[in-house]
Amino acid sequence: MSGNLIFLQEILLSIAVGALIGVEREHTKHQRIAGVRTIALISLLGTLSVMISKLSNNLVYVPYLCLLAVIGYTFLLYYFRAKKLEALGMTTVLTLPLAFILGVFIGFDLYIEAISGAILATILLISRDYSHLFVKKLRDNEIADALEFGIVCFIVYPILPSNAVNIYGNFSINLQSFLLIVIIVSLISFLSFILLRFWGHKALPLTGFLGGLINSVATVASLASKSKEKPSPLYLTSLATASSAMLLRNLLLVALFSSQIFSLVAIPIIAMVLVFLVQGFINTGPKGSKTELLFEQPFSVTAGLKFGAVLFGVMLLVYAVSQFSPRSIGIAAFIGGLVSSASVVASVSSNQAIWGINNITGAYVIMIGCFASLLAKIFTLLTTASKEFSGRGIPIIVTSMLAGVIALLLTVR
Repeated sequence: MSGNLIFLQEILLSIAVGALIGVEREHTKHQRIAGVRTIALISLLGTLSVMISKLSNNLVYVPYLCLLAVIGYTFLLYYFRAKKLEALGMTTVLTLPLAFILGVFIGFDLYIEAISGAILATILLISRDYSHLFVKKLRDNEIADALEFGIVCFIVYPILPSNAVNIYGNFSINLQSFLLIVIIVSLISFLSFILLRFWGHKALPLTGFLGGLINSVATVASLASKSKEKPSPLYLTSLATASSAMLLRNLLLVALFSSQIFSLVAIPIIAMVLVFLVQGFINTGPKGSKTELLFEQPFSVTAGLKFGAVLFGVMLLVYAVSQFSPRSIGIAAFIGGLVSSASVVASVSSNQAIWGINNITGAYVIMIGCFASLLAKIFTLLTTASKEFSGRGIPIIVTSMLAGVIALLLTVR
């Protein structure tokens, strides 16, 4: 490409990058000073300053001097605006030097970095109202829990040994891989909790689905207790969506740790989900039912440690049974599934090769864990739900289990 074309390309790209950010600033009317043209010109200034610096060794400091000038200009602008009691947010003050730096990136041929930075910055600016709403919705203890969890993810996890540690006999565990499983499950729970906090009270079926990602048995137990207070056909839909969420979460865990087992259990699990959803939405009642199914502190370190303890116990149980009597491994998976199907799925799919479990056995063990969780829901309905809810909800679960069994027998041979 000729020099003139490269020059034109960089000029146009720098203007486009600055204009992208400027459109958001001007469209949302968060300020009235720096709009499309101003920010685009500042980005162009960054690119031109780099071009000038390449002309001579004596001009290499031009971009840095121009950056200091832009920073000085923005803070002077902020100062005089504040002196006149006119609002000019710090976001705009930071946006102008940012646009200049993105222009500098383009001048140094870092096109992807400049475009990515502009897109991410624009997304962050657009999310202003949502981020403020997010902060207002969270409580102090939930923010503290998120910070603690960040320490686990970004400080504790990297320093753990990556080599397997022997625990019992030939039972060894990779602490990094173990903690990664806990982090993934907890992250799913946290994202579900955030969505619940925003939308859970508006749509009961959605609440059931998101609650199922956190703890499907607890969600069904909550539905069961509420069914005695205020019966609603939507509880059946929520039962179906909660159970579907549990199955899809387990399928995701299998996909993350064992593609071979995933190919065997995908069809049975999807068949169960489809049967759940079809039956659940056939029973959908009048729209507009509202309820709260919030889970306290699903992202806390304590909750993560509890799941980790359950996961470790299930892993040890499945390993011990597989070594003592390989044919009894299904019993261990069933017992573990009654407590936490996710722990069975995660332990088997992530340790399949280490424990010498073949793909077919692993698929059956994972499905047994899922079936055990569904049986726990049936027991919950029998003991805590209204007669109408349990009488209509149990057949939905049983039908889905039968669909899973048939699909499993046809798929895994």
